[in-house]
Amino acid sequence: MKQTGTRDHLIATGLKLLHARGFHACGVQDITAAAEVPKGTFYTHFDSKEQFGADVLGRYWEQRASRAQTILSDESRSPLERLKAYFASKAQVTGPFDKGCMIGNFSAEMAADSRLMRDRLGAVLAAWTQMLATCIREARSAGELTTGQDPETIAAFLIDAFEGAVLRTKVDRDGTALKRFESVVFSVILI
Repeated sequence: MKQTGTRDHLIATGLKLLHARGFHACGVQDITAAAEVPKGTFYTHFDSKEQFGADVLGRYWEQRASRAQTILSDESRSPLERLKAYFASKAQVTGPFDKGCMIGNFSAEMAADSRLMRDRLGAVLAAWTQMLATCIREARSAGELTTGQDPETIAAFLIDAFEGAVLRTKVDRDGTALKRFESVVFSVILI
């Protein structure tokens, strides 16, 4: 493999492992063994496990953002329909419910200990907020929402509530919390 290929392979492997087991439960040895590369190769591409974790989170967000943007920018639907489609795609998960969302998982596991991770998580949450706020703003302009609440505030609240629902799915081992989130959002908040 080329150098870039090895780096990408380590990140892809790390994404699977860190999402399934968490940051602290995976050592560099676990990651390199799963990637089938020598341990020294890891440090050729990453200064530290912390930097690796931030890069894995970046890859996770890129994948999620791409899918979100596809739904939220689909002009064949009204803005409110786009928001409903976006959250419906999240609420229709059939399990298993043991992994949760890497953004929420890393927020709980790493934010207190790592400035690098806290900054990366902050950037991810800000970008996610802006994506949702743009669609909320469009829905309000189209007359689909009557709320006078700031779109960024609504978007941030939706993310906060969604991440809480995802954590609840890990406890309950079913999708009830996501369905409840979707029901309340579109019958009480985004009306």
